Amino acid sequence: MPSFPFLLAILASSSFALPAADFSPALQWVKTLGGSGVSSVTAASADAHGNLYIVGNTTSLDFPANAAAQAIAGSSPLVRINSSTGALDKLHPAGVSSVSSLAADPRNPQKLYAASANGVFQSLDAGSTWNLLSLIPSSTTILGLTVDPSNGNTLYAATDTQGIFKSSDGGLTFAAINTGINPNSNGMINASRVWVDPQSPQVLFASTSDGLVHSANGGASWAAVGSFYSGNALSFDPFAPGTVYLGGGTLISKSTDDGQTFAPLSSLPDQAYPQALAADPLHAGVLFCGSTMGVYQSSDSGLTWVRKTTVSTSILAADPNSPVFYANSASYSMLKTADGFNTTSPIGPPETSLRQILVAGPNVFEVALPGNDVFAVKLDAGGNILYATYFGGSSDDSPSAMALGSDGSLYVTGSTMSADFPTTPGVYARAMPSDPGSPSSFVFKLNPEGSLAWSTYFAGVGNPVNAIALDSAGNVYIGGFSSGKLPTTPGAYQTDFQQSFFCTGFIGCFPGPTSAFATKLNAQGAGLVYSTYVPTDNKKNTVTVAQALAIDSSGNLWFGGQGNVVELNHDGSALLASTAQSGIAISALAFDSNSNLYAAGTFMPNYGGGPTPQFVFPATPGAFQPAPQPAIPNLTYQIPPGGYSDAFVIKWDTTLSHILAATLLGGELTDSAESIALDRAGNVIISGETDSKAFPTHAPFQTSFSPRSGFVAAFDPTLSQLLFSTYLGDTRPFDARAAALDPDGNVLVAGSTLSAGNLFIGGQPGQSFSVGNLVVANKIALQTAPAVRLDSVKNFASRLAVPLAPGEPILAVGSGFAPDAQLVIDGAPLAGFTGTATSLAAILPADAKTSGVYTIQVSSGGTLSNPVYVPAAEASPGIYSVDGNGFGQGYILNSDGTQNSPDNPAAPGSAITIFVAGQGPFSLDHGYAVTALAPSVYVEGFYCNGIAAVSGPVDGLPGNVYKLSVYVPDPAALVKNNPDLATFKFPPQVGVKLVMGPVSPQNPDSSPLVSQGGIVLNLK
Repeated sequence: MPSFPFLLAILASSSFALPAADFSPALQWVKTLGGSGVSSVTAASADAHGNLYIVGNTTSLDFPANAAAQAIAGSSPLVRINSSTGALDKLHPAGVSSVSSLAADPRNPQKLYAASANGVFQSLDAGSTWNLLSLIPSSTTILGLTVDPSNGNTLYAATDTQGIFKSSDGGLTFAAINTGINPNSNGMINASRVWVDPQSPQVLFASTSDGLVHSANGGASWAAVGSFYSGNALSFDPFAPGTVYLGGGTLISKSTDDGQTFAPLSSLPDQAYPQALAADPLHAGVLFCGSTMGVYQSSDSGLTWVRKTTVSTSILAADPNSPVFYANSASYSMLKTADGFNTTSPIGPPETSLRQILVAGPNVFEVALPGNDVFAVKLDAGGNILYATYFGGSSDDSPSAMALGSDGSLYVTGSTMSADFPTTPGVYARAMPSDPGSPSSFVFKLNPEGSLAWSTYFAGVGNPVNAIALDSAGNVYIGGFSSGKLPTTPGAYQTDFQQSFFCTGFIGCFPGPTSAFATKLNAQGAGLVYSTYVPTDNKKNTVTVAQALAIDSSGNLWFGGQGNVVELNHDGSALLASTAQSGIAISALAFDSNSNLYAAGTFMPNYGGGPTPQFVFPATPGAFQPAPQPAIPNLTYQIPPGGYSDAFVIKWDTTLSHILAATLLGGELTDSAESIALDRAGNVIISGETDSKAFPTHAPFQTSFSPRSGFVAAFDPTLSQLLFSTYLGDTRPFDARAAALDPDGNVLVAGSTLSAGNLFIGGQPGQSFSVGNLVVANKIALQTAPAVRLDSVKNFASRLAVPLAPGEPILAVGSGFAPDAQLVIDGAPLAGFTGTATSLAAILPADAKTSGVYTIQVSSGGTLSNPVYVPAAEASPGIYSVDGNGFGQGYILNSDGTQNSPDNPAAPGSAITIFVAGQGPFSLDHGYAVTALAPSVYVEGFYCNGIAAVSGPVDGLPGNVYKLSVYVPDPAALVKNNPDLATFKFPPQVGVKLVMGPVSPQNPDSSPLVSQGGIVLNLK
């Protein structure tokens, strides 16, 4: 066995030279807000009384409005319109955040059925009130509801994963009816809609993942019509029993035998794709077809077609008792025609994208996708709601920034698609500047008690606002980016739009799409004081966006964006100073008492697939973190050193001439700072989000519980000392969007739990999280740090703050550890192996819990450290490295038992043995270690066939070590199954990953239980 570093040397390498902590954060309270929809935080701030103001957006119809300027949501998933008078009612069914489908009993149009998630609701008064009838299995979502035209007690539900269900008792119970429908490759049946022949109600059609299917017996069995068909383009001929029209591909087809066979009729002109078909109920042979090219009409039963409109249409609905048709419009509105689409007129509110139009008796209903509304909340110092309000119109409204007046007035800016966005008399613009279906920007002010002071539109499409600030007189400053048509004022710095340019070293320079802009409105929101483009700074650097604003004591406006900071004079006529720094995206700005400017945001070194970064961060001497960390090897298909981005803080002097201090803060993955605040001593508090498990923490109260966590941290004014740093959030991904300080120095944090999106591209592990679910506010007291401080608890092999598994060797890092120091887990001492004044190693019991939370402290000299909450897991794999840092040369043996190294590489196809910590519980079977979760090893993304695993002592490592032997993949042996590997050759150094349990097949790095990146295997 080769000689490796001894445990004490490994512990010494973990002894960071951290200064004494000034603070130990302690969670005081947690407040959650939301409802049945999705909600996310945009910004937050605190006033002089310790009240916390939070602004964001929500789709919830039951957001907890209180003392509200607008008590109900401006948008609604369901709108009822009287077809004769045009009078409308926005319906907000209790407990329903969205409606996926609506159906009416043809014999009683007052009786409606609505689908929401997996629930079926009923109304007996045309939608005014609703009650829940039944729930279909919770693992599915209802996409379409249909009522049998001959029997109002028979309903069909099409679902996204479980196929088709039928109810024969008016929706009280449902049973699956999928005989004859083939599931997809995942074993599921996706069905989006069911059609019932009004003249032969036993004849059904359904759109499924198996294509269009047909039933002649009320759904008892189904047969495929054709896999070419998908969508909503099907209609029954009301004058010819058994005749069905179908749109599929670019063809219109016809059946005269109730769908047993179909024959092609024609294609639409312009090769348009049919998206909706509707037969005229009053005129035989007349059909209408909606497509992306417009609405087409046929007067000869589908043989020929004439285009009637040019508006993209995917939904058509006919009034069975009048010549009126309804169609959706690309501009978020519904159109009405009474003359066969020769003329149309809009009807109803401009809702978000429509899902369905339903005519039921005297009413026509719009079923829309959930719409966003702005929300604004004020919490008192104890986290209680003082006011909570919606703000918005019928379509999507989203805030982008907020500012807080000294009196507690709240100013919000953002973007709206609503033509009926609430505005007030006498403001700058009451009418929407953009055409319907295009966004406009807005600014509004709420009084301290939550009532509306004023609200105005600002500019039309192409001028989104990203930031807002106030001066002492209450004038409002906004900034963003413009692609032209910005309202400007005479004498401003730049009144004409000038396209910026960007250049590449390969193909020259091109005009860029946007210019930054800055605008000042008066305190009443009634007019522009100045408004100007800022396409370049006074050094001719391109300026594309104003992302964050700050106003100095002279009334000058400072803004930061993508690599720029610019100072604009008090009347907006000249630039006073500027600086440019590549690789940074500024999210927030703040002045200290000496008028020095701090900026926080995200630094992206941009490796571009190469070994060296394109941008280098301008860290100052003594910076807490001068470069991305950890400095893992830059391996192919793996994350670069320090991940893709880090949070940063930069401090400039009053002229932007010199960087006085600059530091990064981040770990091995993606980290971003989103807010900044300064306390009375000039200490700098930032918050944001991190995917890293090596994120620097200092006297935290918790570690990371999720693939993405929030964080809040503080630096001293020189950015050389980390005063405290803690993760935030539970098992749900979390973004700590904003942090503010109350008068007592407590930190108030507002953020959002997030939902997962698609896998990252390019080998980046984890998932993307872009949709907020729940608003969370925290109050954190900053206490004096104890003499014994616990900074992190890590997997001993990976050196990452990941969940803890039974039998896992762990490393506690902090300060003040005396020779008698012990780890205390859930109140019970755990014997340590050895340690130093700043680190302590121990091993969890083999029977430790595999779920839930540990409370971990260090006991030393009769003193307990700050408690840290750490998640438990069934496995938490880490691969040992030779030098004990958790990355670099792996602790890997070649087939002959010698250490793998650049001078002693392994051959493809040969056996290797990796040394692992955190594999979880295992049993012994004839001397071999069999883990509860199956291990999977990957080399450069290639799966390694396993051999066996054993457990036993290893010189220099704590406890018994899990030693897993596998074969290195041999591309030459895989050519038969993958000819593309014929010329493939591994690079000399490749990455090794271990997954315990389920593996994400498309990207093993995104598996739930995966080892750290940056472990190197050398190959011949």
